[in-house]
Amino acid sequence: MFGGHGYYANGKMFALVREKSLYLKAGSGNVADFLLTGQLPYIHQCFGEYFPTNFYSVPLNVVEDEAQLTKWIAKAIRQLEQAEKTAKASVTLDSRQKKTATIRSAVPNPLFF
Repeated sequence: MFGGHGYYANGKMFALVREKSLYLKAGSGNVADFLLTGQLPYIHQCFGEYFPTNFYSVPLNVVEDEAQLTKWIAKAIRQLEQAEKTAKASVTLDSRQKKTATIRSAVPNPLFF
């Protein structure tokens, strides 16, 4: 994935290793950890375009400390679960909006009569 090696949990990628660097999935629950340590997102280059991803580099001191790395990986995996819940909620909201729009369009406007 992205020219590197992806690591998966429950069918979703939570880590990326590319060019001797480890990147973990970031989201609202852990992005501050990365930013506070000065880490940057992985930038994917494709056909001359650059795309920032939601995978951030892991500080070397965290990579070298097994206990800390385990905590960071657990947070990255939780971001997968959070992203899945958000996606499901978004789909539910979208379907509700479509139903509401259909119902509203079926109601005659009393101002036109």
